[in-house]
Amino acid sequence: MSRTPAPRAALAWWGATACWFLGSVLSRLLGQPTELEAAVPVPVALLAYVLVTALWATLVYAVHRGVTAAHVTLAVVGALGVVDLVLQLAGDVVESDFLHGAFFLAALVLSVVGYVLLLKRR
Repeated sequence: MSRTPAPRAALAWWGATACWFLGSVLSRLLGQPTELEAAVPVPVALLAYVLVTALWATLVYAVHRGVTAAHVTLAVVGALGVVDLVLQLAGDVVESDFLHGAFFLAALVLSVVGYVLLLKRR
């Protein structure tokens, strides 16, 4: 059996990445930023979102190509990312930020699907 995960796992992770990016950007541009978010200028925040998204997509690509160290890295960093998504979703419920919450819920679901498909192939 190949160590390369199914293409569907990579697509799920890339979909989660796109949802996280869109939710973050749209919430920043259209929503009410928190005090911490308001302290960072919009161009700097957008650049940070683009960089994080590019790094994450590159990591998923490395896993898709079968790089062994990338599997472990994705498992650890992805778990932290899922915890962060859950915490942010809880905050979105409290603050009634449905735009951000919808994208982050989709990112959470796609991340879990990506994990299941990734581990299923191992």
